[in-house]
Amino acid sequence: MIKRSFNYLIPYDENDLIRVGNKSDGGYVISKKSLEKDHFLLSFGMSNDWSFEEEFIKFDLNNFVNIYDHTVDLNFFLLRLYKPIKRLFYFKSSFKNIANKTNELFKYLRLKNSKITHYKKKISNDKSLLSKNLSESILDANYPGKIMLKMDIEGDEFNILKDINLHSEKIHTLIVEFHDLDIKLIEFEILIKEIQKKYYIIHIHGNNITGVLENGLPKTLEVTFLNRNDFFKDNEQSKFNFPIEKLDFLNHPYMEDIKINFEKTIENDI
Repeated sequence: MIKRSFNYLIPYDENDLIRVGNKSDGGYVISKKSLEKDHFLLSFGMSNDWSFEEEFIKFDLNNFVNIYDHTVDLNFFLLRLYKPIKRLFYFKSSFKNIANKTNELFKYLRLKNSKITHYKKKISNDKSLLSKNLSESILDANYPGKIMLKMDIEGDEFNILKDINLHSEKIHTLIVEFHDLDIKLIEFEILIKEIQKKYYIIHIHGNNITGVLENGLPKTLEVTFLNRNDFFKDNEQSKFNFPIEKLDFLNHPYMEDIKINFEKTIENDI
């Protein structure tokens, strides 16, 4: 049970929540309204799973995606393939594993002919030729409409999101995986409450890979926000406990999911 002091994290009800992406670590829960209105996805963080981005493209032929990830290139996937091939000789791998890594490699190569563009740039506020900040990535897209922003950048989200409210007229939907809450909890609370001036939470899910704090919060928390000006219609805070069946799935298939139950307020007790 999560204490009342964290009730600022309780999502507001939306009746059109859907899952986009894999039923594992690569999928996220958003509002269907986002898919109907946002035709450009700005994605920070890629690794070997861009199933969310692929489904976004399939939803509408006019959709396109820019992904920024400085850790990914052809060598990244060649190395992922080389390792299971090498381990096969020590009976620590399998032909199935090799086939999966081969498919990853070819999927990455096919990106060049798709509506998903990968930029080997680090998302950072540091001024560098090897990096881009949030403002620059939005300008580079040169897209006139509202956008969806998805962010999974292993802790760097705290610096990038300090400027998020400056872009609230542009960013329609915000999906963030917050990391390191065991050491950044105070910073997290300050940031969330600042974001909530322009956005409201519609969904949360704990990443079961990194575990849980003593207060019940996951160390890694996925949060989906919608723009207040564009979407909020006197929504009420959700009565659901999380995860939500058929929407939320395990990030790690062999570990128990994290249950998020908020302590009732006095108003709910009456």
